[in-house]
Amino acid sequence: MDLGLKGKVAVIMGGTSGVGLKTAEMFLGEGAKVAVCGRSAERMENARNHLLSFGESQDIFASTCDVTSKTDVNAFIQHTAEKFGGIDILVNAAGQSVMGYFFDVTDEQWTEQIQLKYFAIIYAVRAAHPYLVKSGGGRIININATLAKEPERHMVATAATRAGLLNLSKTLSQELAADNILVNSVSLGLIRTDQWERRRLKNAPDMDPEEYYSDLAKKRNIPLGRVGEAEEVASVIVFLASDKASYVAGSTIETAGAIGKAL
Repeated sequence: MDLGLKGKVAVIMGGTSGVGLKTAEMFLGEGAKVAVCGRSAERMENARNHLLSFGESQDIFASTCDVTSKTDVNAFIQHTAEKFGGIDILVNAAGQSVMGYFFDVTDEQWTEQIQLKYFAIIYAVRAAHPYLVKSGGGRIININATLAKEPERHMVATAATRAGLLNLSKTLSQELAADNILVNSVSLGLIRTDQWERRRLKNAPDMDPEEYYSDLAKKRNIPLGRVGEAEEVASVIVFLASDKASYVAGSTIETAGAIGKAL
C-alpha cells in the first residue's frame, strides 16, 4: 500500500531511541526524509548510524537538541527545513516518566515534567508551523500515554502533565485545521522501550527478558497478555502521517493492548 509519504520530510523530536527511532526507520522505508534529535551527542550519532541501514545518508539529518530549550528547538527545525527544503510532518516523541507519589515529587521534577510535556511541544509546534503551512497539508502527532485519562498515584506528575498534553493536542487540532494541519495523539500503554529496559536491568538484571515482560503484562492486567513493541506504535504514527489518514484530526489512538477502562 502506498502511503503517499515518498519525498515527505518528517521531524521527530526525541527520535534517537525507542518509539521515535522505530518511527524514523519506517518513514525512511516509505521513502520519506527524516530528522531526529536528542540531548546526547553519542546517542544521536548512534541513531544516525543505525538509520543508515534503512535509508540514504542524504535523507537523514541528526542533531543534538534539548527539546525543552526554545533556542535549540528553533535551530533544529530551521536547519532541517534548510537541508530538506521544508517540513511536512512533526512527531513529538520526546518523553520521560517520573515515579513518585504527590508528597515525594520535588519542585524540580514537576518543572521538568511541565517543560517536557508542555513547553517542548509548544516550542516545536511554533517553530514548525510556518513550514507545515507551506507544505499545504502538514501533520502533527503527539505521543502521549494512557495515564492522560487514567492516572496512577505513583506517577502523579507524569499523569497530570499527560492529561494537559491531551487537552493541548485537541485544542491545536481545532485551531490548526484552518491551515490544513492535522493534529492527532497516539496514547501508549506498556511498550518495550529503552526506558523499560533500564527499569528491567535495575530491578531484575538476572531475569530472562521475555519472562520479565510476560510477568509485567500479567501484573498490569493487559488484556492482550503481553507488552507492546515500539514498531507497533510506530506503525500507527506513520499511518496518521500518511494520505490514508486525511480526515483524521483531533483523535487519540490508543496503542495499549486494550488496557484501561476510560472511554
